[in-house]
Amino acid sequence: MRSRLQFSLLSIVLCSCTDADPVAESVSRSVTDRHIASEIRGDVQFTQLSDTVWMHTTVHETETWGPVPSNGIIVVGATHAVLVDTAWTNAQTQTILEWTADVLDTPVTAAVFTHAHQDKMGGVQALRDAGVATYAHPLSNEIAPTHGLVPAEFDLAISDDGSVITPEELALVDVFYPGAGHTRDNIVVNARGADILFGGCLVRSGGSTSLGNTDEASIPDWAQSADNVTRRFPDATVVVPSHGPPGGPDLLALTADLARKAQVD
Repeated sequence: MRSRLQFSLLSIVLCSCTDADPVAESVSRSVTDRHIASEIRGDVQFTQLSDTVWMHTTVHETETWGPVPSNGIIVVGATHAVLVDTAWTNAQTQTILEWTADVLDTPVTAAVFTHAHQDKMGGVQALRDAGVATYAHPLSNEIAPTHGLVPAEFDLAISDDGSVITPEELALVDVFYPGAGHTRDNIVVNARGADILFGGCLVRSGGSTSLGNTDEASIPDWAQSADNVTRRFPDATVVVPSHGPPGGPDLLALTADLARKAQVD
């Protein structure tokens, strides 16, 4: 599994360097400017994006798509860290908790999940068992059991404009509900002070030519939701999708363009 994970991650990074794709080139430059360190523990890859933000990546063998890498982030503060999305499984998520405590010397005390799919909430039980405060969109918590997933302990309080009343435990991040897209419940999370936005599965990676998995998508709303994220976080310089390498705000424009084309097709 470890060799497959390393190969998959290497392939993802290399695919952003092709000369034929100007969007991918801008993605590669953005990541290169920010990249500091990378480490593997067990089945989890950790990649540093800034002084306070690490990306975690895990791989799961799916029936439809084969081996699929999925990203989340860890936002580190002076005394605690916030986890954005679990790994695919409880065991992988436990590795994230242990690594953060051991290597960053900072415990994860709170977590927020960007929608109710396994790649985002497959390890919730590990967090709840560890006493981590867990948060998700109310709809995510409603949907989770129907997908065989454990819901978060708490619902996020979402305003009419999509902004979220930030609980004290999540003070290191800004959470925003831009509207439906990949799913009806997808949210995005911005790391405060780092100009790094986690777009989750709402945002497509550089070089994408389709919207990917649209089984639960709201395609008519997707483009507008991507545009809403751009307006809400105009200073984001790094955008992290769930599947694929981090890039720049170009990823939001690419996603909106793909969604508009999908409405026509």
